[in-house]
Amino acid sequence: MVEEINIKLFELGPTRSARVRWALLEAGLAFESVQNGVDIFRSQELLNIHPLGKLPAVLINGQSLFESAAIVTAIADLVPDKKLIAAPSSWSRNLHNQWVCFTLSELEPFVQSTEINSMDFVLPAEQHVREIVPQNNMLYKKAATALEKHFSRHDYLVDDQFSVTDIILAYTLCWGQEQKLLDDFANINEYMDRLYNREHCTLTKP
Repeated sequence: MVEEINIKLFELGPTRSARVRWALLEAGLAFESVQNGVDIFRSQELLNIHPLGKLPAVLINGQSLFESAAIVTAIADLVPDKKLIAAPSSWSRNLHNQWVCFTLSELEPFVQSTEINSMDFVLPAEQHVREIVPQNNMLYKKAATALEKHFSRHDYLVDDQFSVTDIILAYTLCWGQEQKLLDDFANINEYMDRLYNREHCTLTKP
């Protein structure tokens, strides 16, 4: 039963934990939030779950899980009646996996690399490789063209209905909007507006 599920979320607003909070809100699941600003990264409780001490991480009924896409998928499977993800073993579930892999391999590495090489939070300025930013921008936009074509025919990623697949992608597209990479992608921006307008969206439109 849903009421028996015990969830503890380790989170910090700007991180990928926003995906997990959004999914939990859409699922209607109660959860305990553990957040203590940047000090959370030094938390032994977090390190016990994530070997690198990164966010997000969760305990679900005492079982640990990290990586936002894995957590969001697990959350959706807890509430099949909410239809937040395609059923296991269905072809639509394969499409969920496809778009998650696409997001995390063809889009996210490039905006993350730009951020790492532009801000002092991860690496000090003297270790930045600013020359890589134009290449990051080019490769991100190249992948975005595939999404632009998809959203010329579809409102959402899978089965033309909202799912956690969209939550995973939306975070990465919001990142691209913040870096001014998607100004010329009208279909993507319309898609993002649909998501920003959802009651439980945890992202802020740049």
